[in-house]
Amino acid sequence: MKLTLSDRLFSVFVHLFVSIFALFCLLPFMLMISGSITEENDLIANGYTLIPKHISWEAYQVTFQSNKLLHSYSLSIFITVVGTAAGLTISAMLANSIANKRNVLRHPMAFFVSFLMLFNGGLIPFYLLVSKWLNLYDTVWALIVPYLVQPFLVFLMISFFRNLPDELEEAALVDGAGEFRIFFQIVLPVAKPILATVALFLALSYWNDWLLGLLFAGDERLYPLQLILRRMISNLTAASDLVPSGISIQPPSMGIRMATTVVTIGPIIFLYPLLQRYFVKGITVGAIKG
Repeated sequence: MKLTLSDRLFSVFVHLFVSIFALFCLLPFMLMISGSITEENDLIANGYTLIPKHISWEAYQVTFQSNKLLHSYSLSIFITVVGTAAGLTISAMLANSIANKRNVLRHPMAFFVSFLMLFNGGLIPFYLLVSKWLNLYDTVWALIVPYLVQPFLVFLMISFFRNLPDELEEAALVDGAGEFRIFFQIVLPVAKPILATVALFLALSYWNDWLLGLLFAGDERLYPLQLILRRMISNLTAASDLVPSGISIQPPSMGIRMATTVVTIGPIIFLYPLLQRYFVKGITVGAIKG
């Protein structure tokens, strides 16, 4: 079909608008990268600029030599990998159980999940539950367990599982397959789009979280990367704590904050392209169909 002049003008306008919007979205990242390679004296004198006057890699050298930062980085990776894997497994099993028509308790279970999505006990009961009743204070599990099951993500998976053909499960039952075999060998392989979508949301939740560390980590060795970054942003002198012992030079505190931020967002930026082909499909099927 041949496009009319008005259609072409509208297409040009849409592409121009999206390009400008994308540019504004990229500006903070460009400013952050520029600030991380700008000399400290220029940052003090002129602030953050898009084009650095003098380039310096000192902030990255200090960042990658910091044992405390490397420890927090490895801790955040562990929390993200373990939390995402465990949360994805538990959420998928719960969602599949609620979506299963043979489950006589699916409606009470769905009500329980929806109730938790709308209401919660508040910060103080949450703190008492994790630290006192579960005795997870000052343990790495306090940074993992609270986010294992997120009701919104469970409902996304429920909508997806409800649209899977019933014949898949019926054929497996006729062949004598058990519930776990049906779930792991039949349901999960065809649910890759929603699994990738939920995995991305869970990974973002764990990687970007600093609140759990602030609440339940009294030992600095349990501080995740985002909590270290938060302390640096709120307190400029906290950047000096990242300098390895034995070095007497004054660290580039303002540059370290930007360099640490760049290093922090790196894994998520590289993770999204790997899951992009599943992400849109998983969100669309999970949100529209039901």
